[in-house]
Order: sequence, then structure tokens, then C-alpha cells
Amino acid sequence: MVFQGYWILTSDNRLFHFADDVTETEVELPSPPIALAMTRDGQGCLVLGSGGHIQAHGTARALGDVSALNLAAPPVDIAASPIGVGYWVVDSEGSVFSFGNAPFLEGVPQVADNSIDAVCIEPSADGRGYWIVDSRGGVYCFGSAPFFGALAGSQQLDGPRVVDFASGPENEGYRFLDSDGHVHSFGDAKDLGSPINFGRIDAIGLISRSGGYLVADARGALTAFGDVANYGSPVGLGLSVLAVT
Repeated sequence: MVFQGYWILTSDNRLFHFADDVTETEVELPSPPIALAMTRDGQGCLVLGSGGHIQAHGTARALGDVSALNLAAPPVDIAASPIGVGYWVVDSEGSVFSFGNAPFLEGVPQVADNSIDAVCIEPSADGRGYWIVDSRGGVYCFGSAPFFGALAGSQQLDGPRVVDFASGPENEGYRFLDSDGHVHSFGDAKDLGSPINFGRIDAIGLISRSGGYLVADARGALTAFGDVANYGSPVGLGLSVLAVT
């Protein structure tokens, strides 16, 4: 499926959908919003709050959340199923919570003795697996999600932390984004460039599409690489960007 556009969450709790037309809506959650997930049709967005609450916009459906659970660690990311109606939430220790038809395939605490500083969960293309990524560039693979390598322990990540992660459309590889704006590609995911080639930025998000990717910084600027459309951004509005999808 070819997605048109992307979603951006700003520091004043506004959710923008940039496509051929630009729309915006107010995010109203009992806790500050921290992460986004786009639905498989590209026309819906799930917003995760720091307290585990979830709000649905567009074609997205809220199927439950983790706000009532006594979590050992705070939630950090949400991912929508690419094949059905469902989603996953991951906390900072790598525990996974599944909703709708998104399958539960364990989390990091079930397979590793040490807790991690998880930052991202990313579904495999067939919806039968997912990757969990930590801030050091470690990768934990579950179900059909293949392993192509990791940044953890390498000299490629010396100081900056990983802030986002995205897979290719056919599970052919994946990319890490670090906080300085360097995109690290693994497997057959093509290295199309990084914003750090033009100077260090405060990178916050990676928007992956079939022809390339966009990197978002905290000011709201987007840098496009490959054959991918830049539909605009909230840069210049004096707002910080919290998350993109």
C-alpha cells in the first residue's frame, strides 16, 4: 500500500495530517501525548499518552489502553497493525501489550535478563512479528521480524542515542535514526543520506515510505531522502515537534 502524507504531533497538543490537504485537530488526553502510530490506510492516527491513554483520530479505532495497569515502566511507543485492526504498546523495559488483532509475541523481559531503555516498537510487513529497539541501538526480534544487525556495541553510535527506527516495506532491511540526525541502514534498506551530512540537528522521528524516508527535527523541519514527497511541516510556527508517523 502506498501511503500519502504523514502525521505530526506538536508541543501545543495539536495533531497535523500533512497530505494533499493539511488538517489539524486537538489532542485531548489525561496525560501528555508522547507517540503516534498511523493506521494501515494512512488516514488514521493513534496517539499514546505518557500515562498509557490512547486517542484515535481519522479511521483509527481505540481498542483499549494500559492506563489502568500498574506498569513497572512507563509506555514509550505505539505501533498499528499493518494488516488488520489492532496495535501494540511497548514500555521502556520492552514489555509489550497487544490490542485488537495485533498478536502478542512476548517482549524483552521474557527473553532477556536485563531491562533495556526501549524507545520503539515496529511491526513486520506481514503483521506477524515486530522489532523492539533500545536507545543504544539494540534490536530484539519477535515472530516474523528478521534480524539484519544492530548498532549496539558498534562505533557508529558513539554518544548519540537512537530516537526512532523504521523497517522497509517488504522486511528487506531497516533503519535507525540517532539524535544527531544520522540514519543508519541495515540489510537491503538503501542508505539514501542523512541530515547530519548538512550539519547536526536535534532529530526526533523517521517517516519511512516505499521510495525513501523523511527525517523530522524538534523544530518541525523535514528533510526528504529518495523518492518521497514532502507535504510540508509546522516549522516556523514556534512549536516543538514531539512525534511523527
